[in-house]
Amino acid sequence: MSPGVKWSAFFLSLLGIGLSFLFLFFNPYSEQAVSSSTKVIVVLMLTLPSAFMAMSIWLGLRLLMAISLIWLAPYSFYISIASIPSIWNVFFLILLVQIVATLSFFRRKKNEGLPS
Repeated sequence: MSPGVKWSAFFLSLLGIGLSFLFLFFNPYSEQAVSSSTKVIVVLMLTLPSAFMAMSIWLGLRLLMAISLIWLAPYSFYISIASIPSIWNVFFLILLVQIVATLSFFRRKKNEGLPS
């Protein structure tokens, strides 16, 4: 994985965590307080996988990258397409960069194992 893709994916994972907290506590599109069940869902389905993705990118753990990507994908797609255009569409950008980073990391590791 090139350093640019690696660090982009890492910082976008951190941005995903920040967007999750923005959605929960400072949502510019709603004046209503978020329910406790929504908080649990957002933390479990967006914040934790983003944290695991950042940790796996930092440490270079391929399996954890793949697991966190699969874990993060459904809710990121939902949040990003639920209202277009909005700030939440950034979740889709984050997911795309993480997909590219995961695939390039797997491809690089696969190519390193081949004899020259």
